[in-house]
Amino acid sequence: MPVDRRLTPLVLVLVAIARVSPGAHAAALGQAVSIPQPEAPSAAADKPEPFPEPDVAAAVTDLLGQAYLTPDERRALRVRHGLWTEEDLADARARARAAVVLGKWTDGALRDPAADPLDRAEGAIRVGKPAEALPLLADADSPRATRLRAEALLELGRADEAREALLPLVGAQPSEADDVAEVARGLVLLARLVGPESGQTAGYQDLLARLGKAREEMDRLSWAVSLAEAQLLYEKDRYAAVGEALQTTLTLNPKASEAWALLGMASVDGFDFGKAESVALRLDMLAGEPGSVDAAIIRAAVRLRQSEGEEAEAILRPWVDRWPEHRRLLAWWAAAAAGRFDFEEADRRLSALDALSPRQPVGHLVVGKVMAGSRQYDEASRYLREASARWPRWAEPQVELGLSDMQAGRTRDAESALDRALSLDRFNIRAENSLKLLRELNSYATIESDHFIVRYKPGVDEVLAREMPAVLERLHARVTGSGPGGIDHVPAGRTSVELYPDHHWFSVRITGMPRLHTIAAATGPVIAMEAPREGPGHKVGTYDWARVVQHEFTHTVTLSRTKNRLPHWFTEAGAVLLEDSPRDFSTVRLLAGAYEADALFDFEQINIAFVRPRKPTDRSLAYAQGHWMYEYIIERWGNAAPLSLMDLYASGVREPQAFQQVLGVSREEFLAAFKAWAGGKLREWGMRSTDELPGIPTLLARDAAEEATPELIERWLAEQPDNPAVLDVAVQEREKAGGGRITGADVDLCERYARARPVDPRPHRLLAAYWLASAEGGKAVPHLEWLDAREQSTAVYATELARLYASGGDMARAMAKSARAVQIAPYDARTREFAATVALRAKDLDAAERHIRALVVLEPDRPVHAQRLEALLKMKQSEGR
Repeated sequence: MPVDRRLTPLVLVLVAIARVSPGAHAAALGQAVSIPQPEAPSAAADKPEPFPEPDVAAAVTDLLGQAYLTPDERRALRVRHGLWTEEDLADARARARAAVVLGKWTDGALRDPAADPLDRAEGAIRVGKPAEALPLLADADSPRATRLRAEALLELGRADEAREALLPLVGAQPSEADDVAEVARGLVLLARLVGPESGQTAGYQDLLARLGKAREEMDRLSWAVSLAEAQLLYEKDRYAAVGEALQTTLTLNPKASEAWALLGMASVDGFDFGKAESVALRLDMLAGEPGSVDAAIIRAAVRLRQSEGEEAEAILRPWVDRWPEHRRLLAWWAAAAAGRFDFEEADRRLSALDALSPRQPVGHLVVGKVMAGSRQYDEASRYLREASARWPRWAEPQVELGLSDMQAGRTRDAESALDRALSLDRFNIRAENSLKLLRELNSYATIESDHFIVRYKPGVDEVLAREMPAVLERLHARVTGSGPGGIDHVPAGRTSVELYPDHHWFSVRITGMPRLHTIAAATGPVIAMEAPREGPGHKVGTYDWARVVQHEFTHTVTLSRTKNRLPHWFTEAGAVLLEDSPRDFSTVRLLAGAYEADALFDFEQINIAFVRPRKPTDRSLAYAQGHWMYEYIIERWGNAAPLSLMDLYASGVREPQAFQQVLGVSREEFLAAFKAWAGGKLREWGMRSTDELPGIPTLLARDAAEEATPELIERWLAEQPDNPAVLDVAVQEREKAGGGRITGADVDLCERYARARPVDPRPHRLLAAYWLASAEGGKAVPHLEWLDAREQSTAVYATELARLYASGGDMARAMAKSARAVQIAPYDARTREFAATVALRAKDLDAAERHIRALVVLEPDRPVHAQRLEALLKMKQSEGR
């Protein structure tokens, strides 16, 4: 194909890419040489360690070392700061105090009449016996006693009495720091009952100020003050500040189990599941046998975040048997039933909880939050609305309801709930950010098609938004259809695609907090995406938005077909398959390395790897292996097999039983057969050595050589001209000798390597650069097509292909490639201008007009675009268009 030199300025870019040292562009171009070898999983590697205790604050150790302290004073300080010795716990009073700090609720000292009645009362409350606590508190009027009395009354369902019990704290002005902390904790409870409009409780800033004053002016070493700060901040969803307050607490008392428990739940909320598991181990160590109920709840919460209801139930069951009236435990027990989608059982368990604590909202709140996290939005709404109805002045149920409705696409309901939440708690950061976003969304324009609603911020984003519906309808037909890998299901209603102008607003949309690091996500009927644009406020710049949205829309369809009930790996696998793009080389290398190291995941490990990766490569490997397993299912059992599995998942059948019913094998048998198939695929890809085609280490050992010299490579090449490993090092050697380029003498070698290892981009990059620099540039086309099919972030290959096709007069292909270039870089003016030029040459005046109108918006300071648009419109008018 003759080449028009005016259409090939990107040849220099391709030559430059070919010169880049190995590994420099691994993410975008797959140019690393060696195959990574992930470590094989082991029991030791998979077992978390207890979270380490922080160092004790120097001020505490300095105080304990003061000579003026009497032995009793020093003993009391050691107990207060969790630094006691066995000798310090010689009496029941000290042992009970230590048991409360440790969360060791089975300790007999908590039932000893000689112990502090307040410690005995707290012990009774913590094992689900609040009625036993009330007599112990009858003659006490300290702030701690008041707070404990209110907690006991609330657990008994006597909210009105609890409110009356707490009211004396409103005007309390204690002189001890620990008492200030207790007042703050009590006022947080009161705020849930009466709301801010009552004037009967203190506000967030007032409480923070009181606690700060207590620390600065009363007692800098009061860990109770820092703990109360952490609890208050957690109530407002201010997670970063929670961590700082807990760090302070634990340096003042490293055994404070309440602080550890809050750290564990905050870690679950932040999806830091490894940390949560480590904290649970620390809690178990503190509590001693039989362990910590707080640790069990943390572990169950982790499992429920991972959609593992059965595992959560198994963790909780021994504790429910031990303490069948423990209210918080029973709330999570109900959530575990809902987590395995047995809502009748969840409701029965909530009814049992109601019998113990009438009209208390905590059970419904926990179940509702778990259901929202599992994308069971209708059920989440039902439970959260009930929680809010029970305590209408508590903001948290409204916050969770608003966030759930937001993810479900019910923006009006979400705005109403969040507005109500902020009227109750104007300092809740998740509610504040999300309500700001909803009001921002109200200003967005919309474009509707048969199956989609595109929402975008007026302005420059209209350029992309107006092009989206046609592409979205094409991908809708592909994903919902019955072709290879298609889901054969059309969700009810339209899917909303929200185009956000920057990463900040996108992340707020997904999480309610601006801290998520990705570019697009589906929450069911809503797909949010960050504009594929370079510049400040953007995480990745340009990207193939259609491929990304096709992945996310696949989630929308599979979640609809399965009622949002399917294993994590399975939904991701189907979405990767339906990207309809070949694997890049980095993914192939990752799979090959895991296979050779016997480090492929089993079914438990692969789900955990998505949300709790233990190594940097775990999440990427989970995506890659899941896709590979999904391909294997289709190849062996046909396209209908994944769909049959989905339908069983929708009906509540779990994965082990579903595999037996549809595939006729256990999961263990499946993995064994899959691995055998995978090994064959790796051989097809030239990624596995054999006795006939050994790898480089084997050849070096055979020839007693330490390194592959040019002479040795040439000898191997003569002996084994089709060995992928030998061809690889030979191509690298020729590339190195040519300063990043190859010569005509190397073309055959590169082509042989491309056939022997058809997954490596190196020979295609080198051959594309070689042919583009020659008089036969058209020969670069198949190599550029190979590269472009795998490209996700740059339009360089598509643009060069469009130039080549246009120079050869193939305007249909030129138009298709210029459209792909614009799809990857829709805001890039040069790409748009080139696409307009191609469209004009193809006499597609409508496409040319679209691109020139985009240029008018993208570069309003260049009058030439408006002039070209005017000329084009006159041309169309003269032709009667």
